[in-house]
Amino acid sequence: MTDALTLTHKRDLILADEKRFAAQVSNRVIDKPRLDVWMILIPVFFIFYFWQLKRYAKGRKTFAANFLITRQRALDEALRSAENGNDPDIEALVQASDIPEKTRHGYRPWVTLLVAHYRDLILAHGSSYPELVKSTYKTRTNYLLFLNRLNQVERDFDAALKPHLEKTTDDVNGIIKLMEESVISLRRQLAETIFP
Repeated sequence: MTDALTLTHKRDLILADEKRFAAQVSNRVIDKPRLDVWMILIPVFFIFYFWQLKRYAKGRKTFAANFLITRQRALDEALRSAENGNDPDIEALVQASDIPEKTRHGYRPWVTLLVAHYRDLILAHGSSYPELVKSTYKTRTNYLLFLNRLNQVERDFDAALKPHLEKTTDDVNGIIKLMEESVISLRRQLAETIFP
């Protein structure tokens, strides 16, 4: 039972880092309203600014929560798999998603890679997220190779999802491009922090 608690604690460390990462991505993707000096002079615009600011804060929280859905499911499956010593049930994760059927071919490789990554981290030695990554990947080069693979499967899934989003979202290409660029940049910074 002690081992299960240790695995759960590692899962919690990974989840905390994913939440931090989601917040950073949302900060880059969602535009914060600007307060111009003239807004202070006209009360109705000042009130409008605070309404926009509140909407921005709520939008960031919603974005981060949605950004984490698949990651948290994959992390929970990785924990179950590590605790039981069984292979992860990738198909159950794919079926649990509410994505269009035609995008599942791009979703499955992403989920598979996430679960394998999380499982490796959960089974690694360490008491912090950076220690788990170092224990798993050993060098910055190995970690960057993994991140490049992760970036690619995410781009493939985004490409499969894009036609379905174009029906409901304005400037879907710009949003996806900004998200992808933000994720790549933040992951590279993380790798440089973990492997200085």
